[in-house]
Parts: sequence; structure tokens; C-alpha cells
Amino acid sequence: MSAFKEALLSGLEEYLQRLQVAIEGLTPAEARWQPTMHTNHIAWLVWHMARVEDSWVSRLLGGTTHVWTAEGWSDRFHMDLEGTGSGHASEDVRAMPDIPLGDLMAYFDAVRLVTRRYLDQATDTDLSRVYHYRGGDRSGTWILGHILVEESQQ
Repeated sequence: MSAFKEALLSGLEEYLQRLQVAIEGLTPAEARWQPTMHTNHIAWLVWHMARVEDSWVSRLLGGTTHVWTAEGWSDRFHMDLEGTGSGHASEDVRAMPDIPLGDLMAYFDAVRLVTRRYLDQATDTDLSRVYHYRGGDRSGTWILGHILVEESQQ
């Protein structure tokens, strides 16, 4: 594995480990606490971060079906929300079903497994491929770096 991919995977793994420690022992009420009506609760943020990674890695894999739908997570969680949560209204956040954090982390783990597999097999050509995105063209390396940035901001 290249130094770039090792560094990226190291950062992604550190984030996931620290997230697990941060949410360990939270009650369902704590996981859904919102300091204001216009902020996201922890459970929603965990779901959102997993969905963002799932969506981006799906794009890197050629737009194949997301883990979210391919493995039935949307059905298990009874969530028919479109997208990754970006741009969702406060009402959408509050309407999220009560999902145990352990179940949300199981989804995140399933997504991360796909990310690891992608990184294991991705070539330099794969990483430099350009993908069309609403904000402009983005390379595979940009997408992977962006996943790390997104997760570190939450």
C-alpha cells in the first residue's frame, strides 16, 4: 500500500476508534440530545458520517450501489431519506428513527470495510481518475482526502 493510502487509512481508522470511545456508554436520550432545535444530534451525525463515506466510496467504485441500500441498512433502520443528510432540514434530523448507536456503528463498520477494500486494490491510476461532481471535477485523491476532512469536522 502506498504511503498516501496508509496515511489516509490511518486517519480514517483513528477517527472511527475515537468516535467509538466518544459514544460509548451514551444513553439513547444523550445520543439524541440537541443543544438547539437547529443542531444535529449525535445519532444523526454518526449516520451522516457513515452515509457520506458510503456515498463517496460508491462513486470511486463506479457508482455501484451504496452499502446503505445494498446491505439493507435503510430498511433495517426504517429510513427512506434520500442522500447523505447534507441539506436536510432540522425536521429531518428530529424525525430520524430511534436507532441504537451500536447499530449505527455496525453500519459504519460495514461502510469502512468497503473503504478498506477499495484502498487495498486502488492503483495510482484509480486515485488520479477524475469524477464529475456538482462543485466541479474531483480526483479520487481529493475524494478520499475530503472524506477524512468531513469526518474530522464532526
